[in-house]
Amino acid sequence: MKIGNPVTLELTSNVKIYSSSLDPLGGGTPVPSSIPDKISKILVIDTTSTSSTSFEKISMNLGITAGKLQTLFIDDNASNQAGTNWLNFDLRSFEKQLDINSFSDTSMTLHFGGLPGTTTVTILDPGDISSAKGFVEVDNSDIATINTVSSSSSVFLEINFDPSNDTSPAGNISNENDSQPIVLDLFSFGEKNNQEINNAIYRFELKETSNNSGKFSGTIQYTIATQLSTFDTNLIRATLRTIDDQIHYAVTNRMIDNEGINIQYSDVEVGAVIPKSSKSDINTNSGVVTTKSSLRFGHPVTITVNDPDLNISDDIINIYTVNDDPNSPLVDTVADTGGGLLMEILIKNIRYERCTIDGKEIGGLASTGFSLIETGTNTGIFEGTFKMPTEICNKTGTKLITTAGGSIDAKYHDFRDSSGNPNIFSLSRISSTIIGIPPTLNSEQFILPKYKQTADVILTGKLDNYKQGTSLQLTLIGPDETTEELNILATRQGEYTALLTLYHYSQPGTYTIAINYRNSPVATVFFEVIKHQVPEWIKNNARWWSTNQISDSEFIGGIEHLIKEQIITIPESLKSQSSVKVIPSWIKNTAKWWSEDSVTDDEFLSALEFLVKSGIIRI
Repeated sequence: MKIGNPVTLELTSNVKIYSSSLDPLGGGTPVPSSIPDKISKILVIDTTSTSSTSFEKISMNLGITAGKLQTLFIDDNASNQAGTNWLNFDLRSFEKQLDINSFSDTSMTLHFGGLPGTTTVTILDPGDISSAKGFVEVDNSDIATINTVSSSSSVFLEINFDPSNDTSPAGNISNENDSQPIVLDLFSFGEKNNQEINNAIYRFELKETSNNSGKFSGTIQYTIATQLSTFDTNLIRATLRTIDDQIHYAVTNRMIDNEGINIQYSDVEVGAVIPKSSKSDINTNSGVVTTKSSLRFGHPVTITVNDPDLNISDDIINIYTVNDDPNSPLVDTVADTGGGLLMEILIKNIRYERCTIDGKEIGGLASTGFSLIETGTNTGIFEGTFKMPTEICNKTGTKLITTAGGSIDAKYHDFRDSSGNPNIFSLSRISSTIIGIPPTLNSEQFILPKYKQTADVILTGKLDNYKQGTSLQLTLIGPDETTEELNILATRQGEYTALLTLYHYSQPGTYTIAINYRNSPVATVFFEVIKHQVPEWIKNNARWWSTNQISDSEFIGGIEHLIKEQIITIPESLKSQSSVKVIPSWIKNTAKWWSEDSVTDDEFLSALEFLVKSGIIRI
């Protein structure tokens, strides 16, 4: 099965063997060779007529020019090029029939312009392989050298099984009764001049289902390349199976109709060629991003991505991790260091990313341990969870902002959607077609109303392509995860307003408003209801007191004054229940932490309530 235009041995001629690794390449003993099957492109070396001899290297004319290799290979250092290049080989016949029992010292060298060549490039160094069959990446420095050669130069290959020239011969030809089939291919995967590159060939080694059945079986599996896997050397090496009864191949885009996969079979023994089997289309899939989590501070938010294209290997649970490199522009996203972005989390339309403020690092998505983990083998469904932060870094990374009152989104950068094109899918996917003005709230934070009073939460927004008379569905999710449904109508222009009322008995905490239109998600926003509000400048008093710059009585006196002036609100029902005169040390610790934004306003107010109950603060 061939994809693209890999280089093979199909045009090879003039095969020679050499008794010593030091023998000059101008000599050597010719050995007959042929390509009996033009589909599998396997070179067959016929040693049956060769006199008994030992040998340490072979050479051959590949029948191509340097220009063919320059077209095939991707130079990762060149502009508009990114990817990897590979050497695929199978020399098992030399191992089993010609007594070469070690390949760890083997080298493979390309000669350009003759044999020996005026320019040589060793694409396989001693120590690169240890077995007779394998798949090895070609160094980018080798590609750079090949690109300096004249494109019209002829190309020859030297395979040296003993470049260290030890005392033992590498292989032996001794009255051979069989010929030796060998494979050597050059692959490339990636992008070149804005074109997708996928050049490879895969060969099936099928197993007979039972003795004398005449039926042979095998399996075939493909991996759709993503922006993370196209250039991932380790993943390609671990995943691809190029010569096997279980073929695993890679595609960079959907392959349908005339571009569909053809599995070709040749019946060489009878001289008949069956050119192809029934053709198979390779389809790509559009990703779907969802969440069922309520957006509450400190509570887990689970993001689900459903995209079978991310299922790189069927027999393992695939995992995509967050980039934790602080020097990367994609830090705190699901991405690799090479620039492949898979997913980003946005809160208030700001990427959830780390920053450093006053010498202290504030964590982003990576600090939460978030990863997209497949729910099982071969499901193509991935989940990741992070805790909803109370604050995030602003867009410039210069200060912290509250997450209350904002929306959350997860943008999935789909390398190939169902039409074979790059796309972005998110929790608010519908926004690209119907959201005119994103929904906003009149405030991010509300104080719990006093007895018999109310507060209004006002939601406004605008839909494009709104159909008059149809309803928007609002779901209000409370801090205790109870839900309330509300249907509203928009104006003819698609503008809408919703009024939600808070009472003195409403629950403090984080509320979520999920907005849907015609069974599709529009957006999710949330707001916070707090029991009390403490002015920001009061933190200075708390900081001074915690560092003993003001006395206990000065701190208590200031708090009592603020309570009396109702700048700080303490429930009137709280009465002094004891006459404690010493302020516990934990109160001072809480004040210090509150001044540093390490605890919430409610936690600080709880400490003040303790002082009221204890009679230290009198109201």
